[in-house]
Amino acid sequence: MNSLQTFLVRRARLLGLAALFALLVRCSTAAPPKCTLDGLAAMLGERVGGVVDPGDIHWEAGSGLLSEVVLGRRLVFLAAKSPGQPRDLYRARVRVSLDGKPLSVTQLRNITDTPLGDDAALDLQGGKAVFATVAYGRIQGITVLDVDGIRSADRPASWVDQALMAVTAYQQTAALAGIGRTDILFDVPASRAELTFELPVLQVNLGDRARNLVYDVESRVVHGADGGPPYGARAVRQRHDPKPFVFWAVDTVRAEVGPGPVAWLEEKVFGARDVVKRGTYALFASSTEGALKENLDEVAQFQSLDASKLTDGSELWPPPNIPSLYQETKPGEGEWRPVRHSFLRPITEGAGQDAPAYFYETFIRPDPKRPYSRVLLIAMDMRQLELGMEAGYEDPKPLTGPPGAGRLPRDESILKRIVATFNGAFKTTHGEYGMMVNGRVLLPPVPGAATVVIDRRGGVGLGNWPQNRDIPDEVTSFRQNLDPLVEDGVVNPSGRYVWGWQLSGTSVMTQRTALCVTPAGHLYYAWGEELDAPVLSHALRQAGCSYGIHLDMNPGHCGFVYSDIVDLRHKQYHLEKAHPGMQLPPDRYVRWSPKDFFYVMVRDPAPPATAGISWQPDAGAQPTPSFVPAVFKGVVWVGSLEVDLLGFEPDRVRWRIRAGRQEPTALDAPPKKLELGGDDRHRVVAAVGLGHTTGAIGAGLSFSAAPSLPYSPELATLVAEAVGGLRIAPPGTTVTLQAGEEAAQVPILAEDGKLVEQALAPGDMRLRGALCVTESGRILVATARHDSAAPVATALVRAGCQRVVELDRGSHHPAFIHRAGTPTPPLATYETSVLYALGRPMLPRGYRWKPAGSAPSTKPTLHDIPKARALGQATQTAQ
Repeated sequence: MNSLQTFLVRRARLLGLAALFALLVRCSTAAPPKCTLDGLAAMLGERVGGVVDPGDIHWEAGSGLLSEVVLGRRLVFLAAKSPGQPRDLYRARVRVSLDGKPLSVTQLRNITDTPLGDDAALDLQGGKAVFATVAYGRIQGITVLDVDGIRSADRPASWVDQALMAVTAYQQTAALAGIGRTDILFDVPASRAELTFELPVLQVNLGDRARNLVYDVESRVVHGADGGPPYGARAVRQRHDPKPFVFWAVDTVRAEVGPGPVAWLEEKVFGARDVVKRGTYALFASSTEGALKENLDEVAQFQSLDASKLTDGSELWPPPNIPSLYQETKPGEGEWRPVRHSFLRPITEGAGQDAPAYFYETFIRPDPKRPYSRVLLIAMDMRQLELGMEAGYEDPKPLTGPPGAGRLPRDESILKRIVATFNGAFKTTHGEYGMMVNGRVLLPPVPGAATVVIDRRGGVGLGNWPQNRDIPDEVTSFRQNLDPLVEDGVVNPSGRYVWGWQLSGTSVMTQRTALCVTPAGHLYYAWGEELDAPVLSHALRQAGCSYGIHLDMNPGHCGFVYSDIVDLRHKQYHLEKAHPGMQLPPDRYVRWSPKDFFYVMVRDPAPPATAGISWQPDAGAQPTPSFVPAVFKGVVWVGSLEVDLLGFEPDRVRWRIRAGRQEPTALDAPPKKLELGGDDRHRVVAAVGLGHTTGAIGAGLSFSAAPSLPYSPELATLVAEAVGGLRIAPPGTTVTLQAGEEAAQVPILAEDGKLVEQALAPGDMRLRGALCVTESGRILVATARHDSAAPVATALVRAGCQRVVELDRGSHHPAFIHRAGTPTPPLATYETSVLYALGRPMLPRGYRWKPAGSAPSTKPTLHDIPKARALGQATQTAQ
């Protein structure tokens, strides 16, 4: 017997057992699916725990026979948890037999992971995948993926950073080369989209020729279908900038083992550092340095000025000094000092020389156990400033579609006004708190969460979200985080004990930030290096804040940067951190930020420059404060006719109607008001003529619930509201006045942005006037000499108005506008009826937000806030 036979005989039993084991395994393994696309779809659906439509499967380019036999071939596909539910984009490798049967699925990754957004219309050509994402009944964005790998232009420069990026890319995409991404985002969300993809061009039909787009997938440039600039659309490519190793390591470990172990380690490290710091201070500090005041009532009762109780906005700025907890105060402690960097832009070019500084700084020491711990406070004058926000390209991770742009807007009208940036809030993995940017929802709101909102008029409100997930119409952007630090002057009203992802019952000492609003309507940004959340809460209360929200925490994430963007393309900008201890790169938000952030702009009170209209502050008297103009003049050409425009900023004037001496008198009707009374006579900045009615016209006039002159159903009704604004009720509307309201009827000239017959009716050549109220509440008045009202109505429609009325109650008097501070000031009485504009002090536009349905916080448990993923999910499909 030769050696081979001997070998086989001795191992016959072992070989038999191996064969039997292989047979059992083969019998217990499910048979491979059929050699069809339906079979492959079923196999993929089983792996993702959902359903896959065969039409949503696309094979990537082959990688070679050996690779495909051993590892399988890559493909991308759409899958949903159940039929009709939103789909996500997945990537995987599939091994197939020689006869084409799928054998196994490996390296499965959910590429988009947007449970509230439905990925649709997937196509793949030449290494480029295209799809649209639908949520809330709107197209949230269109995405183009480089499935062959991230482009070199989007990678970090150094090989070390590229190696770190490769590890992260493999975690997310199962490929060291990663997947490149560019998102086409819409400023105005579209209701439908039809994609036509033929390399190298993607055509996007949005159902409106003016909005249709063409995108070049190689150059990554989007433009309008006619070759011009795109309307309300921009292409944002995903960059992979270097990330500090510590942050990269923490995120990588957290992705593998979860947040718990990372939180444990952070608690130990920060806790040990705090013990050393307190011990060192106790050894070397003097006995009196940390002595607290015997009576802290002065601090406990400190309140910022309340804007609702003041008549002159100048009393609100700068803020009052803040009392200290300690007997011995540090130089500058609690004393506000102006921030006057030479590069900070003025409020209005050429018109704001007497304006005070719009940033003030101070510091306080709010921790009675750590006298060395300081909180830097930066006050923002919300008369001169307004706020914007942007999402990062990593966080918050959206549940509805494409990520944020992660950088300052590239709109020149915004860039030129930016004067500061500061950090946003927590990562999505730490609570899935909501965010919406300019109408695009990235994460839905969490009921009860502390929220910063920006409204349509540029106001900034802080408050708790209502106990529902409806988004109020007036809100354009919002950001949420945790429960409030301070609510109506009460510290930590919900009793929260976990601030950040830490172990239960702990709140580590580290860098923390917050944003709060004062009763005066100004915003404070707070930053400190040695803080836990309870101390930060007390700091905001000590500063007089009425409501405060916790922002981001930990070194490297927190900071406030004074900014001036001169030329972004050529990297010309001035950036200066507010404190040297802030460790974030000062240009992070200018270039690419992985996390969300806020930006601060000087306010532009001028009306929007639509239809080529150039607005300038009017030469007449301005309401207080004069360094922020409220009355603007402009010119628009209608054909060869020059039409003069006058614009009044919302909330800066209060409107009153007074009857002319020639108005008829109705028997048994309430008396007409002919003059202004009291201090109102000294606040007039403009008088706008309305003419008076005649027997043939019969225009109504009212100063109480019962009209002084009866209403006509054929005329529009101009109502001066008690709170100061104007509204226009269309003809045929029953008008019921509230207390303090006044009304005068005038002809309608335009409705829904279209001129009516009255506007085109010819007449005598005279100065004609028209008025409208814009969507933002701004009042625009147009005047021009013509034989019809068509030019003035056309001018206001071009300026953005939908409903326009004529300033002529029937007497055909020439229109007039008399301005205080000019050779033709307003008079006490007129022959015609008149609309008086009374100047109002400009109050800050920060406020305590209390929407309908909101309620005070209740003490929560750690996990009692419902997950946003439990929301009803949109299922619409892009065509």
